[in-house]
Amino acid sequence: MKLYEIRFRFYAPKDSKEGILTYLLAESSEDVYEWIRSEPKLQNDKHIFVSWMYKDDPEADEYEKDFKNRIIECCGDMYDDESEVYDLYYGATQYGWKEVSSNVSSNITYELKRLGIPAEEIV
Repeated sequence: MKLYEIRFRFYAPKDSKEGILTYLLAESSEDVYEWIRSEPKLQNDKHIFVSWMYKDDPEADEYEKDFKNRIIECCGDMYDDESEVYDLYYGATQYGWKEVSSNVSSNITYELKRLGIPAEEIV
């Protein structure tokens, strides 16, 4: 298993911020992509909202060919040079991830939580 840092970048008309949302224990970047795409509710009562499911679905109006592969290769839309942020009246959030460590034990999420660090696990 690998430990990933799940990051965010929030844009708004008068402000922006960037930081670490949580840590995730997963097998691969594709698993991280699918986890973010599922719009999970985190254990710290935060929620991830993305439009990725519309961009990689051939039946959707917003479909973009090779979207999923591009996002996985970039490690999230916040690191994608082709990604555009628009409709900033209410703000917009992009997500990304970085591999922190590989070959970690599944106990790492327990240890992080014990230390007060938000951590999730794909089961």
